[in-house]
Amino acid sequence: MEELNTIEEQEKRPNFLTVISILSFISIGFSFIGSVSQIISGPLNEDKMLTQKVELIKQANQLDQMGSDYFGDAVRKMITMTENLNENAIAVSTITLIALLMGFFGVFKMFKGFKVGFHFYIIYSLISIGQVYLFVGVAYVPSIILFWNLFLSGLFVFMFSRNLNWMK
Repeated sequence: MEELNTIEEQEKRPNFLTVISILSFISIGFSFIGSVSQIISGPLNEDKMLTQKVELIKQANQLDQMGSDYFGDAVRKMITMTENLNENAIAVSTITLIALLMGFFGVFKMFKGFKVGFHFYIIYSLISIGQVYLFVGVAYVPSIILFWNLFLSGLFVFMFSRNLNWMK
């Protein structure tokens, strides 16, 4: 009962927290739909994988011709990464769903004013960044993907941390 009074007496939720929470809810919602869809549809069949590989090889060759060897190599790594993730599609999607539920819970708790949500959000971010390494060797994950995931996760963790003083 005292906890309810504390929350009611607490000052109004910061607008910044509301905005980043809504953005996080949207992102987590779309990712959730994608993961459920992946579980329902299952892994890609051989024909679809072959079509995808051919397109990626074309892109890698075009990048090489333009003198962008780094991005050409990254696309080639994505071929191996895509194959490994497709072979483990159900496990990948299941881990993703668990992480998304943790992320949703974390954002919800922060939105309601509880610091424990921040800890759940950090765990969600770490799982989201690292789960690919459960299924794909480090050498086959393009560093640009790692850096982008680290940047986005770090940015949102930082933005949420700016509101910790409001949370209980």
